[in-house]
Amino acid sequence: MQSSKYKTAIITGGASGIGYAIAQRLAEHGVKVIISSRNQHRLQQAAQHLSQGSAHPVRYFCCDVRSKQQVQALRDYAIDQFGRIDILINNSGLGVSDSIEDCSEEDWDLVVDTCTKGTFLMSQAVLPTMKNQQSGFILNIASQAAKHGYANAGPYCAAKFAVLGLAAALQEEVRQHGIKVHSLCPGLVQVPAPQCESEQKKGWLQVKDLAEAAMFVMSQPARVQLENIGLYGF
Repeated sequence: MQSSKYKTAIITGGASGIGYAIAQRLAEHGVKVIISSRNQHRLQQAAQHLSQGSAHPVRYFCCDVRSKQQVQALRDYAIDQFGRIDILINNSGLGVSDSIEDCSEEDWDLVVDTCTKGTFLMSQAVLPTMKNQQSGFILNIASQAAKHGYANAGPYCAAKFAVLGLAAALQEEVRQHGIKVHSLCPGLVQVPAPQCESEQKKGWLQVKDLAEAAMFVMSQPARVQLENIGLYGF
């Protein structure tokens, strides 16, 4: 990726898993990164590890993406630290294993507010800065559950379907400002990442695969807009 094209990034859910892997690849390319999640201790440890060998120290900010106040505080911190926001990775998400009939309202709200409302709030927060710059990239980590229904995953499927619709609408609103919006739709991803190749699950994606896909999408020329990319284990 052209490090001169995108200089700064916010990654939600960046303390582990897919978010951590993307943060690592961006930092390797000279991007100034802020990782965010709800776990302060895990964030601090992740930032320390990611900063090793990086051209810039990876910063962290504790934030619950379901809270507009916390999201705006994260946005303000990024602007204070970097003066701009070039990349937003909407990676925070979770699911519950329950049938739609048995799912509690509390679990429904937890999943939908984290996956969909969090994506909405984070995107909304960074848009004024990106529009002022006339550039930016919003990348959502969606799921194959955004395209297919799965039993006992109703709230997650609904939330991720909504992310795709939100992203498609947003892209039409910000196209004239040089802002791109894209969603990756992975299948099963092995998290945490295995310590060695022999421990990799057959037919599952690895977090580094999502990081490479993210880098590929963001490295395209301004004239190229990719369709939402689906990834499967093989």
